[in-house]
Amino acid sequence: MLEILNVLMRFFTWEFALYRWIKKREEFMLFLSLALWMDFLAALAQAPVLKKLGVTPEATSLLPLLAMLAVAHGILLLATSLYLLGRLKNLHGQLLLMGTVIGGSAYVLLATIYSLSSVALMAFPVPFMGTSLMVLGYALIKKEVGVKNIATLFPIGAFLLGAINLAYPVTMTTSFGAYLYGAGAAFRAMMFIGMMRYALFQVTPPRAPVVDIPQGAFYVDDQEYLQIILQTMESAGNGVLITRNPPEHEPPIPVFWVTRVASNSPLENMITVLPTDMGILIDLVKRHLEKGHSIVVLDCFEYLALENGFESAFKFLLSLKDHIINFGGTLIVATDPSTYPEKQWKLMTREFERLEFKRMTRSQ
Repeated sequence: MLEILNVLMRFFTWEFALYRWIKKREEFMLFLSLALWMDFLAALAQAPVLKKLGVTPEATSLLPLLAMLAVAHGILLLATSLYLLGRLKNLHGQLLLMGTVIGGSAYVLLATIYSLSSVALMAFPVPFMGTSLMVLGYALIKKEVGVKNIATLFPIGAFLLGAINLAYPVTMTTSFGAYLYGAGAAFRAMMFIGMMRYALFQVTPPRAPVVDIPQGAFYVDDQEYLQIILQTMESAGNGVLITRNPPEHEPPIPVFWVTRVASNSPLENMITVLPTDMGILIDLVKRHLEKGHSIVVLDCFEYLALENGFESAFKFLLSLKDHIINFGGTLIVATDPSTYPEKQWKLMTREFERLEFKRMTRSQ
């Protein structure tokens, strides 16, 4: 029964990945969905599963197929990781990918021709796939999924499953192998839950445009002005708030709560983000900009500077500004000029214009 559940989990994990790729057309999800398809085929091609389905091929005839599927699975996982890490267009990344394709396929061919034992046949494919799973887990957390949300279960499960596969050629013929198989099933369940959450993550489009706030990059130093801006955003259902002070009730706009304290958001429309995960924060904002949100308010720059250093936080702010401007939107930084040294404040005012109250009115 466990074997059939394993097949079903792999199949539905692939289906959710495919759904995400169809919906978002993200290039890395194309590689990942193909990798998960190979993973499903590998489960389907195992002798105990085929026996339950009424097919009884020679077990030894399946081993070369399983080895080649493991190599293909690892190659596609590696391609996914290289893309996420920005190295797929790099010569070293391409050479690494080429080397694994040539080396892995040649290894399986030679091992099959010379009728090597099952342990020898799997000595490269399965550890290579395991290493690729671990690298994928790292790349997804660092560049895409982040931490402190349910979707993180996918990369964590992938990393742990990869660690098991590193030792599989040695442990598969021992009594300890059954325990590792059970642990692998648990890690695959984590991957399934994480991928389901990631695939079904929805970004709600704005209800209406906000016409009374000018486009560009601004700062406000008056709490009254800030409240008017937030009320304008909430009434239109348009905008993103990045804050240290989470709302007490369900917000009508997406809120990214920058905190080290909470592991999960108590509200549906709010996501917790570590102050050091500035790259993930930019990606989350971009997803909402792509859906039509046009205003981003950030009221915690001083906290980001404290956690990351002013230089790193300022680079993040400039990158965020560039993305928002490219979408024709507005970035508003709520901050207190008195908290900055003169040199730092000059840098801020060089990039951000003070938003005067007379330049905006509350949206009707």
